[in-house]
Amino acid sequence: MRVHLSTPLSAPPEWVAAQLQSTAVFRHITAPLIQFHPARGTEWPTHWAPGELALHMRLLGVLPMGPQTVRISIEPAAQRGGWPTLRDNGEGVLMRRWDHRITLQPLSDGRTLYTDDIEVIARHLPWLMTPLSALFAQVFYRHRQRRWRQLAAQHAAGGAAPTALHRCAAFNHLLASFARQPDAPPAQRWRWLEAAHVLGQTSLPLHWRSHTAMLRYALALGDAREATGQLLRLALVPLGHLLARLPLGNIGRSHVSAFRPMVPAAEVTVLMDQALEETAIRPVQPGDHGV
Repeated sequence: MRVHLSTPLSAPPEWVAAQLQSTAVFRHITAPLIQFHPARGTEWPTHWAPGELALHMRLLGVLPMGPQTVRISIEPAAQRGGWPTLRDNGEGVLMRRWDHRITLQPLSDGRTLYTDDIEVIARHLPWLMTPLSALFAQVFYRHRQRRWRQLAAQHAAGGAAPTALHRCAAFNHLLASFARQPDAPPAQRWRWLEAAHVLGQTSLPLHWRSHTAMLRYALALGDAREATGQLLRLALVPLGHLLARLPLGNIGRSHVSAFRPMVPAAEVTVLMDQALEETAIRPVQPGDHGV
């Protein structure tokens, strides 16, 4: 079954194409309905590239939906001078076929007509599950397009949302650096987690993830004091966001007060700056139609 949805975005195709390259933007527009995580042993690339990536999905970040293979390719533009089509011809434990194409069409007023075209075939009981999957695709891609419209509107108003997305990308970069070097000294690995905490502190999902990562590392080290402190901070995270009482700059460790604003140490600031630099989205230049 096919699902075809279009929506106008208050941004030019060049800007939309640049955002399509970013995996951080992808995670932003799919959240919180579905959260994606790379398969064990892999990490998020900063930008999409042709090829395959194995992901795991969780509905609302909680209910496992099994693995999904994302298979990215670029198809030539349907019309001369147009924008190429971004295609994900994927599959998963629930879906035999999840063929998704994104097309961009410039509008006369400088906006972009953004279109999702999806073909779905369920793997099990297709006579029943394929129509249900198509219904879910309607909900999922309407949610995505609503997030796209918000993102484009914020860009037109001054770009506040890309800053939040940039922080998210840098946050994930820091956690990836932590995971990539398990043999680094504990002091260095803690600094990656501390830098991620400072960057993600104003976002509830990122704040929660930073303390979860700290708790896991404390348990791996056998550090009962740190693990107890992280459990306490996990309990305080929702309350802090609800009351808007976040001690900015706090590194999130058990040896500092959970309520104390801080100026992060130079080592932590350097890691944050490096992560922000390495995850900066480079805009597409005129004439470069690489979606």
